[in-house]
Amino acid sequence: MTYILLTLLIFFVCLSLIMLGSLWYMRVLLEKMVGGKLRDLETLTATGTIPETWTAKYNERMIQHQKLGNSKQVDRIERLARKSYLNKISKLIAFVKKSTLVESEESRKATLRILQRVEREWRDANTYGSFS
Repeated sequence: MTYILLTLLIFFVCLSLIMLGSLWYMRVLLEKMVGGKLRDLETLTATGTIPETWTAKYNERMIQHQKLGNSKQVDRIERLARKSYLNKISKLIAFVKKSTLVESEESRKATLRILQRVEREWRDANTYGSFS
């Protein structure tokens, strides 16, 4: 009898640990998939600038190559950064279009207008060669 109780106790403890691990993993995935997009979306709509999380990697590489005096490499990194920013903005636009997390259709349209304006500014900067 005690063997059965001990087995059941071990089973429930293991089941509880698996459930807690699953909850933690789901929270991490949700933060990565939705939380980051919402933070980036808020930064873009509130300030109209590219989020720091997007620019950090490229800025560090550009600074390193500027110190070395390698302007061709800096130009190449700028082009890669622009392409990356435009790709991420396009993904955010698609996210806003299909997301059910947006309050109303009015706020969806307003958010899309802002995102499309920022995307247009970056496309124009890409076309005309200015990088800010």
